[in-house]
Amino acid sequence: MKRVTILLTTLLLAACSSQQGDLRLTNWTLQQEGATESYEVTVPTTVAGVLHRAGVFGENPLEQLNLFDIDKSCFDSTWVFTTQFMGTAGHHILKMEGIGYSADVLVNGALIASADTTLGVFSVREWDITPLVKMEKNTLEVRTHKSPWGSLNHGFVDWNPHALDEFMGIIAPVTIIRTGDVEVQDVYVRPELSEDLSEAAIEVRTTLVNRSDKPVEGTLKGQYEGGSFSEKVSLQPGETKVIRQIEAVENPRIWWPYDMGTPELYHLQMAFDQCHSKEVTFGLRHVTSEIDSLGHRQFYVNGKKILFKAAGWTDDFFMENTPETTLQQLQLVKNMGLNGIRFENIWGMDDTVYDLCDQMGILNLVGWSCLWEWPGQCGLPGDGKYGCIITPELQNLAVRYFHDQLIRLRNHPAIIGWLTGSDMLPAPELETRYLALYKELDYRPYLCSAANRKSTLSGPSGVKMEGPYDYVAPDYWYIDTKMGGAYGFNTETGIGLNMPQKENVRRMVGEENLWPVNEVWEKHCVRGKQMNPSILLGVIAGQYGEATGFEDFIRKAHAADYDGTRAMFEAFRCHIDHATGIVQWMLNSAWPSFYWQLYDWYLAPTAGYYGTKKATAPYQLIYNYGEHAVYTVNDVMPEVSYEAVIKVYDSCGKLVRRDDKPVDFIPRQPQKVFEGIEGPGFVALEVKLGDQLIANNFYCLPASDNVYDWAASNWFISPIKKYGDLSFVTALPQAKLSMEVIKADDGFSVKLANSSEVIAYQNILKALDEKGQLIPAVLWSDNFFALEPGETRTVHCTLPEGVATAQIAFEGWNGVL
Repeated sequence: MKRVTILLTTLLLAACSSQQGDLRLTNWTLQQEGATESYEVTVPTTVAGVLHRAGVFGENPLEQLNLFDIDKSCFDSTWVFTTQFMGTAGHHILKMEGIGYSADVLVNGALIASADTTLGVFSVREWDITPLVKMEKNTLEVRTHKSPWGSLNHGFVDWNPHALDEFMGIIAPVTIIRTGDVEVQDVYVRPELSEDLSEAAIEVRTTLVNRSDKPVEGTLKGQYEGGSFSEKVSLQPGETKVIRQIEAVENPRIWWPYDMGTPELYHLQMAFDQCHSKEVTFGLRHVTSEIDSLGHRQFYVNGKKILFKAAGWTDDFFMENTPETTLQQLQLVKNMGLNGIRFENIWGMDDTVYDLCDQMGILNLVGWSCLWEWPGQCGLPGDGKYGCIITPELQNLAVRYFHDQLIRLRNHPAIIGWLTGSDMLPAPELETRYLALYKELDYRPYLCSAANRKSTLSGPSGVKMEGPYDYVAPDYWYIDTKMGGAYGFNTETGIGLNMPQKENVRRMVGEENLWPVNEVWEKHCVRGKQMNPSILLGVIAGQYGEATGFEDFIRKAHAADYDGTRAMFEAFRCHIDHATGIVQWMLNSAWPSFYWQLYDWYLAPTAGYYGTKKATAPYQLIYNYGEHAVYTVNDVMPEVSYEAVIKVYDSCGKLVRRDDKPVDFIPRQPQKVFEGIEGPGFVALEVKLGDQLIANNFYCLPASDNVYDWAASNWFISPIKKYGDLSFVTALPQAKLSMEVIKADDGFSVKLANSSEVIAYQNILKALDEKGQLIPAVLWSDNFFALEPGETRTVHCTLPEGVATAQIAFEGWNGVL
């Protein structure tokens, strides 16, 4: 094994005491200062989350909407978290990874940090509390204070309602680091790979801290699967030293995004004798980006171009995500065929979501939120170009945040880039400090903004944020060349209202408010004139004819969502020669909402979810609305030859054309295979290998293209002056279907057959619990699909872990059982 070692200093003197092991402090009590009632809580948590779980705000404030009437004055008080821990031999270091928003910290009644020194949600802090710790029970008290208006705080911005408590609490892990004289404070692993990926090395930077008042010498040893290395190290009293070691990795296992290979991981333990050790997980992969000849940012993983197909994450309103629900959400992401997630904000109350993305091969873009760029959102003055982090005090805090979060997240192989601005740029003096830190602490692509901005220091962002955020029809993505259309790297966009399935809409608005759409519906949309059901009512009327009631409104909303969201992802795949990334705004919702979601707060997919799943099939035929033609798409899979089949039906469902031909699915080279396909009518597409169905797709095409008011386009929407007419789909006669449900080990197989001579449009399968509610996080292999005359299709339903059975229900557009 080849080895290069660099020691920053040398001295020899003393030995190390024994290691005790770190202690995560999770069990606490919480009490409002001056109150008698206390709550048993698990940290991390917010104060509002504790009160919600205790029922203080009512049975379900997010559904019943008393959320907006809750008295928030209790959060103006100090809330005290208290826990106990046993002292041991050696040194005790208190590590707090996130306080919302400041706190007085006391150990056994002694103040170790006051609130004016603990400001900030993204700061990580360590205090040596050894002199205060007794060899018996010790008491740790954290007196938390709410963030004042005008702070660099956590926030949902305008995606969801404002947090009741401003994210007050202990919002990240708390650990007692129990160490001998030398603490292994941080381990950073930077991988290096040869161009052909046959050789690899790791640069390991280990930060050691001598917690004693005497010189110490010892051995720093690293162990991982397939290798080990060691080095003699000495430290002066109180010294912090970074030891840099470079090790070749034999027979390297390469980390890939799941759609390109296997996300292989390594586990490294760095130990300083028997004093202390730290374990980290890392992956061997190479990630770069460039600004291409068209000015678009192109990411590469292991030397291969990727089309970043993603959506934007948000945490739960009460910060109540668990490891189980986080895993379920990522399983939904993978089942949908997305290869990435954008985190606008450092979400997650620990590293669970990032760890799972590493394990599952889901790419991440992380960075700061636009919350700090708009005065109306954060309460700070802003200049319209650089946002609100302008004063020296705020810039110092932002740099502290950046330093601590870079160190926290830099070993995650799933993270492929950092964005230090969202809608705007960081101020030049701030970005100068960001860039100095980034050069020292990280190596992945750096982006100055998620919008189309150019920094005088770091150059162009290479990405865009031009909208839309509300409804545009499927053809928009193919014909728009100035706003959000399928070119470049679009960091956030979507068609707005992604309506939940009707069972969850009923839960949100109540039976008494189902129809007509009223102010209760609007309260589940927090953007006022933007993102409200009246817009969707207009879309439905223009395309399908006015909704006649609740059931009709929901089915037409689903149809618009499915086609519109599918077309967005398909267009970027079809234009992969000049389209490099697409991020649906958003992936999920922090509360029961009607918009910006591919699955809802209950973890039930929307119609757009299944449209996305259809769009992202590895080998697929797609209808290009701009050219009225059909293309092959294949982003990263090996080249193969399949049979392409097209069947065209008129508006009455009569077959008027059928073609098939062998086609090559060449990576990153979409091929036109059928053309001259116009509405009104239906198009069924199949990718086949003999009798085996590889993929399918189905479209309802309007009689004419939509007419846009391009002159009125803005960051939010490109208005439609005249809709393409899809009303013929509402006139389809009834189709007779049959359904067979077969129990499987992990769920059910469902066979749905259309025995009629009529197209059965948009058939929905549901897995319901004993109360008739949708079971969360169910994975369907296909759903919201059409059946051609005489067609039979079998799909699989995978139930989430812990759910043994379900009732399978059917709902059809014009199909009946």
